Amino acid sequence: MSSQTNDAFIGTWRLESTEFHSEDGLPAESPYGSAPQGILIYDAHGNMAAQLSQGHRKSFAVNDRKGGSDAETRAAFESYQAYYGTYRVDEKEGVVIHTVTQALLPNWIGGEQRRKYEFGDGKLILRTPPMTVGGQKISGKLTWAKMSHSKR
Repeated sequence: MSSQTNDAFIGTWRLESTEFHSEDGLPAESPYGSAPQGILIYDAHGNMAAQLSQGHRKSFAVNDRKGGSDAETRAAFESYQAYYGTYRVDEKEGVVIHTVTQALLPNWIGGEQRRKYEFGDGKLILRTPPMTVGGQKISGKLTWAKMSHSKR
C-alpha cells in the first residue's frame, strides 16, 4: 500500500451514517437501525477492528451476559456486529480488504470483507458488496468521520 493511502486510513473512525439498498436499488432497512453507532480502527501495522450497532439496544433483565432469555440474546446478537483482523488496500480496484481473524458472526472468521472506499471532506465512505441480511440481499454505504485524539 502506498504511504499516502496508508496514512489516509490510519486512525480511529466514528460511524456517521448508513444507507442500505436492496438488489433492485430500493432503500432497505439498515441492520443498525435509525441511529447507528460504530467505531473502525486502522493502525500503521496493518491491523484493523470494527464494531457497529443499533443505537438503542435493550438491556438484559439480569446483569449476566449468559443470563439473557433467548429473545434477549437474539436481539443483542442481531443488533451488533464486531470483527477484527488485518487489512490491505488494493488501490487499483479501489478496495480495502479486511482479512477477518475473529468475528461475532463465526461465518466471517478466516474470510475477507471487501469494501470499495473513497475519501473526502475528512470522511471515509465504505461500500459493501451485496450481502444477505434477514434473507434479503442488501448493499450498504457506510460513512465514517475521522476522530481526533487529545493527549491525556
